[in-house]
Amino acid sequence: MTSLFFLVLFSPLVTVRPVAAERSVGPTWDRTFLSIDPGGGSSVEQTSDGGFIMSAQSSAEWVMKMNARGMPEWQREYGGGGNGQVSQTSDRGYIVVGGNQLLKLDHMGNVEWSRKYYLTGGMGLFSGQQTTDGGYIALGEWLPVVGGLSQAWLVRLSRTGAIEWQQAYAGQGFVEPYSVQETFDGGFVVAAGLPWNNSQKAWVFKTDPMGRMVWQKAYSVPGEIDHHAYQVRQTSDGGYVVAADIIVFRNGAQSSVAWILRLGPDGNILWQKSYDGGGFVQPSSVAETSDGGFIVAGRFMPRYSSVFPFPPVGLSGPFLLRLDSAGNLVWQKIYGGANDFLFRVQETSDGGIIAVGSNVGGFHNCCNNLAWALKLDSNGNLRGCPVDVPSNATLTDTNAIVTTTTVTAVNTNAIVSSTDLTVTTPTFPSQDLCSAKTKTPVRVLR
Repeated sequence: MTSLFFLVLFSPLVTVRPVAAERSVGPTWDRTFLSIDPGGGSSVEQTSDGGFIMSAQSSAEWVMKMNARGMPEWQREYGGGGNGQVSQTSDRGYIVVGGNQLLKLDHMGNVEWSRKYYLTGGMGLFSGQQTTDGGYIALGEWLPVVGGLSQAWLVRLSRTGAIEWQQAYAGQGFVEPYSVQETFDGGFVVAAGLPWNNSQKAWVFKTDPMGRMVWQKAYSVPGEIDHHAYQVRQTSDGGYVVAADIIVFRNGAQSSVAWILRLGPDGNILWQKSYDGGGFVQPSSVAETSDGGFIVAGRFMPRYSSVFPFPPVGLSGPFLLRLDSAGNLVWQKIYGGANDFLFRVQETSDGGIIAVGSNVGGFHNCCNNLAWALKLDSNGNLRGCPVDVPSNATLTDTNAIVTTTTVTAVNTNAIVSSTDLTVTTPTFPSQDLCSAKTKTPVRVLR
């Protein structure tokens, strides 16, 4: 496993507290699966039977159903998609959103229907879910002219993937859409990056059930010009939590910090924290926990000193960060090595944590990236197996400026068609990383 480089950051003493009233957590485990493209991202969701559904980009769009112990029950590769996100539907099947395609699967991964969506220029879908009425919402990017400026594209779909309405949201440059979620009132909330007034802002907007703007806010820190909002989730009190980042400059060198925003129902900031590992910090996912706190997943990467011999500076590797309801540190840990990723995290029904990403599979730098899943207890531990190392990144209050933007939704004219696709059942070695040194990998055939 690649060595971790640590930067000692001088800061006031922070008390790290164990999670209060921990429930009896079920199995904990640490497994890898087939080879994937780490740039394609990963998604995970706990299913109604206590297991998990996971997706990643392999040679095609890969979806796997696991039991509660992380053992595969079935898995498929679906051609024609890309960078997909999977979630369970009300009939215990699944919806997969990625590329320009939606796939509806039954509970065993068989395709019930598949749809492709086409807009003039180019487009791709990044995020989506089933809505409470049984239809679907999907968010993507649209380039009206190939090579031109991108816009956020939101499309509302029927139970069978037919388009009910579609809207585009343009800024003053490249709009970078990342995530969408249905809200309690049947509307939708979107996280994105928005060029506005000569800088890139972290942008969150709320729509009504027809895609019309309810409110829209851009968030930025004075003196910094590049911000992005990667994921937004509505909280149990009707507000929101946002995983974002800020590009910063230290002594003329570029780096970044993660940025966690806690918003009220109107998008105004309740609290805000930056999370700094001394180099680059890439947040990818945030979720509310049952105690009202939050769990954040992401990755540290070192920057390189501007002084010869240009050593790496800063923390390195995938991280999990646990905050309480007020944004105070509960714990922080690093998992895996410098070239590993954690893309998605969620609290499980037993009070533990599921996190997924990619692991280099024993290679120090490249190139065999394996799909990776960790089931941890509420304190980020794997019982009987030390999988983490301490992190000393700093958590600091920030002073963001909130700007009300005036982006107008515009109707678009995408078309949809049914499509056939190739479905295969790959064979892959499922590796228990905790016993990798003493056990031979089990080859899974499904």
